[in-house]
Amino acid sequence: MSVLSNLFAGMGIGLCALGLVACSSSSGSRAEDGTGAGAATGGSPGAGGSAGQDATGGSEPAPGGSPGAGGSAGQDATGGSEPAPGGNPGAGGSAGQDATGGSAGVQSVAQEARSDVPYDATPDISEADYPSFVSHTNDFGLDVFDQLVADDTNVVFSPVSTAVALGMTYAGARGDTATQMATALHNDLPDATFHAAQNQLAQDLASRNIAPHETMDGTKSVRLSLVNAAWAQRDYPILPGFLDILSENYDAGIKLLDFIADPDGSRQIINQSVADQTEDRIEDLIPPNGILTDTRLVLTNALYFYATWQAPFLIEATNEGVFHTLAGDDVTVDMMHDTANYQYAEGSGYQLVDLPYDGDELSMTVLLPRAGSFADIRDSLSDEWLSDACASLSPESEIQLSLPKFSFTWGTESLKPALEQLGMTDAFVYPIADFTGIESTRELYISDVFHQAFIAVDEHGTEAAAATAVVLTAGSVPDPPIPFTVDRPFLFFIRDTTGLILFAGQVVDASG
Repeated sequence: MSVLSNLFAGMGIGLCALGLVACSSSSGSRAEDGTGAGAATGGSPGAGGSAGQDATGGSEPAPGGSPGAGGSAGQDATGGSEPAPGGNPGAGGSAGQDATGGSAGVQSVAQEARSDVPYDATPDISEADYPSFVSHTNDFGLDVFDQLVADDTNVVFSPVSTAVALGMTYAGARGDTATQMATALHNDLPDATFHAAQNQLAQDLASRNIAPHETMDGTKSVRLSLVNAAWAQRDYPILPGFLDILSENYDAGIKLLDFIADPDGSRQIINQSVADQTEDRIEDLIPPNGILTDTRLVLTNALYFYATWQAPFLIEATNEGVFHTLAGDDVTVDMMHDTANYQYAEGSGYQLVDLPYDGDELSMTVLLPRAGSFADIRDSLSDEWLSDACASLSPESEIQLSLPKFSFTWGTESLKPALEQLGMTDAFVYPIADFTGIESTRELYISDVFHQAFIAVDEHGTEAAAATAVVLTAGSVPDPPIPFTVDRPFLFFIRDTTGLILFAGQVVDASG
């Protein structure tokens, strides 16, 4: 990892785990027969078939010593003498393939089954509906954020990661459960349009990536990765329609694990996948006992963000400064300095500056309340408030900027209390919860929603990461520069050019 990566990192990942009885190895593109056939040589019992086909664990290890590699989608899977696709024996193959590995009964890799409905690279979403979806996603995120910042600690949270993980879950909700989730998500779009908008969001974010390139300010780049996944209990009957939505709109299949026989091993596999997708910035997303033997489905979203500033700060201009914490203490921090042209606004009780990243399609908006106004400004936040404030940003003003370097991890935290406060109550209660769009017997409910995020900011740029988990369980003359000195509690928002908030946070103590 580069020096820059080590200096600042932040990221979002969403994991939704629903626990009662969710997905099985038989859940392929069309749920047909698919039964576990006992333990594979590598110790993974009941390797499930992909795409609704039967699968058995083979008796011969694949080359490289990983026994029981699964077959590709739509075929019987037996542990054979050939390596898994791509030459990685025992590793999970491409989408729609099954693979298991490991030894002594320990799961090491999840099998995957996937709908045969292809991912939609051109989602059908109108120019009117998409901005509304973005605005409503921000409203949902700021509603949750409002619940999370009440403790007056440093917080970083990804509205996008959480909204996408819950969006996948919402695809299986019905009745009052669906109504409450739609209300919490501020969604008033038809279901097909909502999921198409989620798809468009992911494609928009993917288009923001910029390969490393040399400039007079050094190497610059933007990396933005959003990865969805679903993890399910083998042999659990997932409805084909739910698998279709995951594949078509979220580019996700079902990765098959054995929560019943090995709940903690399953947890470790999911956590490792999240860590891999977030450059190890998010580790141990699901805490011990977060997955139990009655867990049946976990839906995850991983969001990774890394970007260099459009105008990096000079390292030699950084010096020690004083930050006045919300608790009333003065702490010493490394304060970055720059005098340059930035978009700037001020209003009743606050200043606002927008710091663009390379490519000028993503930025960090720093909201600095006047001394004594922090709580009032924070409590006023909504998408409308922030949009109006950002709309007043001047095209360019010369700003004498002082901004502390900061880095911290928030979580793992349960979002369940916050979501319940937003009216999403039925989803967490068995047998009231209705996820019959996932399985037909109405035995799934959300046991918890976990979130963890990381943020780091320095002279070069920002790296951020986050993770969310939903667990379903059974059951003219130039004016002088404008001073913008961030020496007291402030709020920040990493925003896309569409206005979408990827990360929201508050820093009440910049020393960490």
